[in-house]
Amino acid sequence: MCEQCHPALAEPFEAPRRRSRLWEIDNQWHCTIIGTSLSLGELKGVASRLGVQMRSAKPGPYEIHTSMIHMASRERLVGKALTKLLDRKHTAAINRAKPLAGEDALAVWWEDALTKGDVASACWAVMSHPDATDSLRSRVFGDIHMLSHQVGAAARADLRSIHQLEREKADLEAKVARQQDRLKGEIGKRNTEIRELRQLLDQEVAESRRLAHAADAAGDMDRLNHILGEMRHLLEVETAFRQVAEDETRRLQAQARDRDTENERLQREVREMRDELAASESRLAATLAPAEAAGDGLGECDEDCARLDLCGRCILFVGGRNQHLPHFRRLVEEAGGTFTHHDGGFEESMGRLHSLFGRADAVLFPVDSVSHGAHDEVKRLCRRWEKPFVPVRRSGLGAFIRALSTVAGQ
Repeated sequence: MCEQCHPALAEPFEAPRRRSRLWEIDNQWHCTIIGTSLSLGELKGVASRLGVQMRSAKPGPYEIHTSMIHMASRERLVGKALTKLLDRKHTAAINRAKPLAGEDALAVWWEDALTKGDVASACWAVMSHPDATDSLRSRVFGDIHMLSHQVGAAARADLRSIHQLEREKADLEAKVARQQDRLKGEIGKRNTEIRELRQLLDQEVAESRRLAHAADAAGDMDRLNHILGEMRHLLEVETAFRQVAEDETRRLQAQARDRDTENERLQREVREMRDELAASESRLAATLAPAEAAGDGLGECDEDCARLDLCGRCILFVGGRNQHLPHFRRLVEEAGGTFTHHDGGFEESMGRLHSLFGRADAVLFPVDSVSHGAHDEVKRLCRRWEKPFVPVRRSGLGAFIRALSTVAGQ
């Protein structure tokens, strides 16, 4: 039978489109894929499960990263395990990229994901796509490389602010110490003058008594009485000076206490800013681990940088700023929870807030971006429903991550 007699035989056979496995991709892209799309904790889990031998007994983050990259293309079991983990973790992004055809469509989709901050999932979806070319993969590598520089610059700016606060605190403490030393010196000097005047007065009184026994020296008694009056007047003046000095001392001591209180407040703010910065760096290190290869220190974190696990909890966030909500939602969902929001009564009714409490497992609210009425209502409803009540110190991302850590630890 010829091809003209059977139409099915005349059509060319087209092989099904298949995504690339990790070991099938050029190993020059393995660092970008593994560092961006997998966390350090996930790499440790794969290495432990497969019994991968490292050079050191206690390997650091960089050694784990480079060892897994090295074995991804040389050890088939390691490559399969990493490919399976990448596919399972980024299934949603892979499914979104699956219908795309051609390098141009993939490039447009990658730009959109980069703008939205969905770098980790989009990286693997693009790198493993059947239509991905070396040119497109090189472009993805360059975008992620520059993004790591931008994140490092932002972190260094935050550290400079902290150092400036520490220097200002040290200056305030030195100023208070100098004022206290000056006040102590002045008080000591006044006390010495008062003691000398009292001694002089005692001497004059003793002399007056001695002269008083000389009844025939009336003129001398008048003179001594006049001297005694002057001494008493001088004592009164010096006593008044001492009272003024003591009042000034008390005032300066009150100022010193106020400065101590302000210093403590500044120290608390510095500690909180450090905690928020550490939480932000940990979160960025979990998603932008290529910074380890760049040497900026963002990836050098310990096991405390592991992903938050909300265990399916529903997080109700009341108030806040609209531009932060997509980031908060993404953090909660990536931590295994669900996110709901109420604006605190600005546009939504408070009746809807009551209905949201039924399925919420924890309630968060930013203390700097919620009305007093909403604050009181949320506290009352939390007591009524026996829900955890977690205030967020500021409406920024770092404070929200700290609050989520509190919920995850409960």
